[in-house]
Amino acid sequence: MNFNLNLSLIGNNPVVQSIIYLAASCIMLFLSKFMFDRFSLFQPEKEVKDANYTAIIAFCGYMIGVAFILVGAFAGPSGKSFRMDLAMYVAYAIVGVILMTISGFVTRKIMLNRFDNAKELLQDKNIGTAAVYFGFYIAHGLIIAACVNGEFGGILSSVFYYVLSICFMFLFLRVYDKIVPYSIHKELENDNYAVGIALAGNIIAIGIILMKATLGDVAGWKSSLITYFIDLSAIFLLLPIVRFILGNFIVKAIDINKELKNNNVAAGLIEFTCITCFALLVFFMVDFTVAI
Repeated sequence: MNFNLNLSLIGNNPVVQSIIYLAASCIMLFLSKFMFDRFSLFQPEKEVKDANYTAIIAFCGYMIGVAFILVGAFAGPSGKSFRMDLAMYVAYAIVGVILMTISGFVTRKIMLNRFDNAKELLQDKNIGTAAVYFGFYIAHGLIIAACVNGEFGGILSSVFYYVLSICFMFLFLRVYDKIVPYSIHKELENDNYAVGIALAGNIIAIGIILMKATLGDVAGWKSSLITYFIDLSAIFLLLPIVRFILGNFIVKAIDINKELKNNNVAAGLIEFTCITCFALLVFFMVDFTVAI
């Protein structure tokens, strides 16, 4: 009996390929956990021992976001061989984990830079701030998943679209802060869980739409950028439309803004659900590519 293994035949076996991809993914998850421990505000193991579930909410968002990134890297274009596909997957996954690590820095230094994030998460155990971190990590994971999908321009394109998406997310956050009749940073610092939950839903919704814009299937930089900016127009329509529907049809008997300011968590959950559902409808049903 011939016990010699033909590596090329093993590489062409779908079961073996799946096992190899899963093994590589586990290594990427380990890398992402290492990066989180090294560069984030806390170490999950310590917070679990201290029963700090607010910090763990943020960490859970991070890990779910990383899972989205790995799926995005895996679902990218196929190469000429299994080895090339695996190498591309690992390369894009590493880039994605690095960008996700940067996202944690962006969240605390740019998006939520008006109060002490570490104090809110670790000392005050502020669920509202934890929910916002959860939302940012999920949104960043969705955006990066689209960026590392490999459709256009390789890794340079991935980084470019990531930076562009972060800029638009920052802009939306400022627009949101102007639209609502309260300061989101002040309410978060005052432990307003409802505002944090509602904001988290809005952030995830923006992440879904930014993912759609980044995943456009138009060939070429010029066409893809045009489609990207057209898709982004949905972002600035999203908030007023959903708030109109909330105030006039779904919860018309109450003032949603007043309830959020009064820390009504039920109102926060309503806005979280409605805004994310609307974003999913935009993702699957709205196609602006015909406009170009």
